[in-house]
Amino acid sequence: MLGRLITALLWRPYELACRRFPLVPLRATVTPLNEHVEMIRIENAVTRAITWLGGGYDYSVSYLIDRTLLIDTGFPWARRSLRRTLLELGANNTLTAVVNTHHHEDHIGNNDLIGELCDAPIFAHRLAVGDIRHPSELPWYRRFMFGPLTASPVQQVPAYIETAQCRLDVHHMPGHSDDHICLFEPDRGWLFSGDLYVAAEIDSQLSDVDGPAWIRSLEHAMRLAPRAMYDSHGMIVEGEDAVMQTLQRKHVFLVRLRDAINQAAIGTASVREITRTVFGSKGFVDTVSFSDGWLSLLTASDFSRSNVVRSFLRVQSHVGEAAELA
Repeated sequence: MLGRLITALLWRPYELACRRFPLVPLRATVTPLNEHVEMIRIENAVTRAITWLGGGYDYSVSYLIDRTLLIDTGFPWARRSLRRTLLELGANNTLTAVVNTHHHEDHIGNNDLIGELCDAPIFAHRLAVGDIRHPSELPWYRRFMFGPLTASPVQQVPAYIETAQCRLDVHHMPGHSDDHICLFEPDRGWLFSGDLYVAAEIDSQLSDVDGPAWIRSLEHAMRLAPRAMYDSHGMIVEGEDAVMQTLQRKHVFLVRLRDAINQAAIGTASVREITRTVFGSKGFVDTVSFSDGWLSLLTASDFSRSNVVRSFLRVQSHVGEAAELA
């Protein structure tokens, strides 16, 4: 009760103030990628440190297509910088749609800003709609790093989104989360990949990860044969061969991880034991985290290797149950 009172009286007003006046100033950079696509990157010393430590996360990259479609709205602390950038680009007068690639706070954090600037509808996968309309309280470290989530109106994304010059097909590619989508422009071969990739060998994830689905989604993406990949954390890959190699690296990593987990899970073993067998104990951090990774120490196991292990074990369990019933 006391904690809730302190949060309501002190922390929440502080959060709201920091959305408008960040303690560590954020810098917005707009980079034209071609005649249709602009990348909006918002960062400061803190986000750069997180990127370096996290192995691929550059916290707030949005894509603006033909100045009418915005893909992802970034994390809440970036509100002031995103607002200024969209106004400078005149997007408040031109936006006709916003798409969230999934419900995580670094992708939907400024949906409420869109409602203040214009009347463009916000779209997401049907599985994300409830989480965006009625967001849950974030763990402390995510609120500290990204800021507070606010509820925002959202609609189920249609099969495709059109701008004046482009048509982007919506592809459900779960794995990073069950509501994850990518957008693909088939004529130009652009894949707006959300968090499909992020980095090849990130082995820690949130509890909504689904390793087997992630493998299938990477295979789905490779079948599209994209000629450019625009990642939601700032990585740009151009050229069909380069994109294919990038996706294959992630696919190979996850397949090897799956096989190692399945091998370690033969017989009876706890998730902790399987995690230790798969990832080993290579130093102090692995020892004190029971091989769950240093990120699990910082996040009280909210972001951990064992979440990935569990996601593969769930599928193995379902397969075992089906075999017994057959």
